[in-house]
Amino acid sequence: MKTILIVEDNPRSREMLIKLIENIRDDVIIKAAVNQDEASAMVMKYNIDLFILDIILNSANPSDVSGMQFAEYIRSYPKYKYTPIIFITALEDPALHAYSELHCYYYVEKPYNADKVSAVISDALEMPQIDDEPHNIYFRCDSILYKKEISDIIYIENTRSGQTVYCTNGNLKLPYKPIKKILEELSSDKFLQCSRFHIVNEEHIDKIDLVNRYIRLKDANEQIEFGNTFKKKLLSGVLDRAKLIK
Repeated sequence: MKTILIVEDNPRSREMLIKLIENIRDDVIIKAAVNQDEASAMVMKYNIDLFILDIILNSANPSDVSGMQFAEYIRSYPKYKYTPIIFITALEDPALHAYSELHCYYYVEKPYNADKVSAVISDALEMPQIDDEPHNIYFRCDSILYKKEISDIIYIENTRSGQTVYCTNGNLKLPYKPIKKILEELSSDKFLQCSRFHIVNEEHIDKIDLVNRYIRLKDANEQIEFGNTFKKKLLSGVLDRAKLIK
């Protein structure tokens, strides 16, 4: 799953961008903020794979460039040093500063063409992410906080009776939570939903049986079935990194 943060104060433009992204692909989580404070909180809470920023976040202020300031703030974090940023702007020429100082991926001038914006966003989502730090994930149960690294988690089984996080160093029993919410909190494209009840970590996939529709995991004595609904999404995530059984 990819997480996109839209920072846009204009409700109409914000909703238009959300709809454009939803039409591009369905394996994304879209977050939206209207100002720097909201956006900063989301940067701390989630792992963002693409930023879409309006340079002017307070149109009542004729000198406002708070979107650009927020981009500078993003770049101060090592994990976001090269995360793609797409600027949405009504300014005549933000390119010089955006490209030379902020490593801007692209900028789109208002009023923008929906097809062009869709193509730019689609391309940006395909960019490989640079991650210099181990990604830790925190699970909370009965007031206890458990820390796991991505590589520790093999898969997650989620049913109405609760979720079980199967790890290389012990399993966690947690309360039920909607699977969409789990993926959102994992905030990593390493995790792929393969059925209504299962999320697998692509790092632990050994083989995929396309005929019988199951996944064999390297670090667990398990075979997990996947449905046709999730087949395309699953294969698009692991096709280049897993051996397929014909």
